[in-house]
Amino acid sequence: MEPVRIETGRLLLRPPERADAPIIREFLAQEHVRRYNCLGQLPAMEQMEELLLCEPGSQFSLVRKEDGQVLGHIGLGADALRFRVKSLSLDYYLGEEYARRGYMCEALGGLLRHLFLQEGVEAVSARAFVENAASMALLEKLGFTQEGTLRRAVRTYEGKCFDDTVFSLLREEYLAAHPPVLGDAVAIKMDRPIGTVHPKHPDLVYPINYGYVPGLLAPDGEEQDAYVLGVDQPLEEFTGRLIAIIHRFDDVEEKWVLAPEGMSFTKEQVEEMTHFQEQYYQIEVRM
Repeated sequence: MEPVRIETGRLLLRPPERADAPIIREFLAQEHVRRYNCLGQLPAMEQMEELLLCEPGSQFSLVRKEDGQVLGHIGLGADALRFRVKSLSLDYYLGEEYARRGYMCEALGGLLRHLFLQEGVEAVSARAFVENAASMALLEKLGFTQEGTLRRAVRTYEGKCFDDTVFSLLREEYLAAHPPVLGDAVAIKMDRPIGTVHPKHPDLVYPINYGYVPGLLAPDGEEQDAYVLGVDQPLEEFTGRLIAIIHRFDDVEEKWVLAPEGMSFTKEQVEEMTHFQEQYYQIEVRM
């Protein structure tokens, strides 16, 4: 993944910087973190810097916006329990003085929204030792499902052995609970790119890209459809801003309209560019 910056109400999630290393290392030294962490000997400062900077697209420092204070860390890794599925695994921790204030819930909520809406991730997993009640409660609050428990799964460097509970959250589950809204960036796949002939109406050729939001079901039981404006070549996938919703008064579904970041269109332009298909319905463009 490319490095990104994600903002929530109180926090900024950004790639770690060299100056974060002493703070993150101090957190890792706390019994609050080490208790449920498989970390052995605390890394030397130079090693800590290397660990934080080696994969900027897969790590985040949690920064409080009001004062720039680093509060904790989130890492993304390969999901070793899934095969040929676009999935990631989470690990996370906060400094003890910042725990129980809702910071990690807020941070993970913002990250999950980015992963599912913009990156098109299919599943996110996480693991928590069964004794770590706070982490398990956090994952359940975020909508994760408990898959099961791996008994005698992890032995720490101090010799203690833990059972490990596996959690996961699927894209369709997240989108059902947190559907995109106007202004969100959304990843879609194209099933009717520019130049495609309509499967039921051979005289209708798509002049713009037309696709769907994987995992998000529309009222007709099919995945949510979306037009793409502002791109004049056939696409297979696309991530853009949801700029408009076409409401059909005489149909059970709505059509979404996406455009590249920073590009805008008027209602009249949306109506004109989607007229080739929407002319058969009574519609209203909502922006």
